[in-house]
Amino acid sequence: MKYKLLLGASFGAVLVVSLVAHIPASWVWQQAPQIRGLEVSGIRGTPWQGSASQIRWQGKNFGRVQWDMQVLSLLTGKLELDVRFGQGSEMSLQGRGLVGYGSNGPFAENLLVSMPASEVVKYSPMALPVVVNGNLELTLRDYRFEAPYCAQLDGALAWTAAQVSSPLGALDPGPVIADLACDQGKLVAELSQSSADVTSEWQASLAPGNTYSLSGWFKPGAQFPPQLGQQLKWLGNPDPRGQYKISYNGRL
Repeated sequence: MKYKLLLGASFGAVLVVSLVAHIPASWVWQQAPQIRGLEVSGIRGTPWQGSASQIRWQGKNFGRVQWDMQVLSLLTGKLELDVRFGQGSEMSLQGRGLVGYGSNGPFAENLLVSMPASEVVKYSPMALPVVVNGNLELTLRDYRFEAPYCAQLDGALAWTAAQVSSPLGALDPGPVIADLACDQGKLVAELSQSSADVTSEWQASLAPGNTYSLSGWFKPGAQFPPQLGQQLKWLGNPDPRGQYKISYNGRL
C-alpha cells in the first residue's frame, strides 16, 4: 500500500514539474495584468526560456527579445534573466545582458545597449540644426534601481565614431566616454574627450525632483571649424589656458 502511495506521489510530482516546466509563456502573458502602452506579440517558448518577435512600447517598436531564466537564482529569492533584444527595432537598438528583480527591486548586471547617435537626437526636446553620426554604447556593469533613479550604478556611456556636422562646419570630437555613477540617489556622469578639433571635460548630475546641473569646459583645437570659432565670441573670453567655461542648472 505504501509503495503504491509513494509511486502515485512520485508520478504526481513528476507530472506537476513537467507541467510547470512546459507551461507556455504566451499563456502566462495572457494571465498577467495588462500594462497600458505595452504590446507583446509572437511569444514562443516558456517563462524559463523563450522569445517574443516584437515588443512595442508607446507605439515604438523595440524589436525582438529572447530570454533565458537562471532557475537557480529563484532559490536565493531573485529572478534573473539573460536577455538579448533589439533585432528589428525601428531605432536600431541592440542589447544583451542580465536583468532581474530581487527583494530590493529591479537590477541589471553586465548589460550592454547600443544605438545610433542619430536616433537619440530625434528625441531631443529642441530642434537641433546638426547632423550627428556615430554610435552610443551604454554599459551597466552593476545597476540597482531605487526610485526615482538609482541606489547603485557602475557604468559607462561611450560615443564611438563620433562626428557632428552643422552649417558652420563639422566637428570630430574623437572617442567620447562618460563614467556613470549613483551618488545618494543622484545620477552622476563625468565625461572627457580629446581630439585635434576640441578637448573638453564635463560633469553632470540629475537629482530627485528632476533638477539637473551641468558644468565643464572646452578648448578649441588646431582643427576647430573656423566658422564655428567665430561664434565663440558670444561666450566671452576664454581663461588663460584657452578654456571656455560652461555651467547650467535647471529642471527637466
